[in-house]
Amino acid sequence: MVRFIPREERFFDCFERQAAYLVDASRRLHDLVYVFSDQAAKAQAIKDLEHLGDQVTREMMTLLNQTFVTPIDREDIHVLASRLDDVLDAIDAVADTERAIKCLRRLDPGFHAIAVAVNTLENRADQLLRQSLAALFDTAPDAIHVLKWKDIYETMEAVTDRCEDVANVVEAILLKMT
Repeated sequence: MVRFIPREERFFDCFERQAAYLVDASRRLHDLVYVFSDQAAKAQAIKDLEHLGDQVTREMMTLLNQTFVTPIDREDIHVLASRLDDVLDAIDAVADTERAIKCLRRLDPGFHAIAVAVNTLENRADQLLRQSLAALFDTAPDAIHVLKWKDIYETMEAVTDRCEDVANVVEAILLKMT
């Protein structure tokens, strides 16, 4: 089929960059949890990847708003870009929780900043879940599709809930011990 209006192919480049950041962040998270050296640098590297992912998400949203003909459905581009960003946010939240656990050993007074960061990420995850579910119910082609994605979204949000629970317990322990 001959196209009269060219499709914008840069979306695929963005998706692939975002996926590469996810793979890199997940490997770094694994290393952070299992190899106990340079923890601060490892957590910062994950945060840096999360920021790069945010830049790609913003780039995709800008591109989406500037593109007349997209290579796939506009709503699908938006949802996929948002979900990829959510995964990076969740990995970053797990890394923050890991830093929180390390504060116990030193009774680190800087823990409060970590707890606030974890809480902020969890609140953002709640907001994203609500928005994602609303969009899903508005645009999903069938009930099976809704159920599959709803389960994935809720599981991702539950990860951030558990990270916040851990941060709250660590904060309570630190308050008792100081």
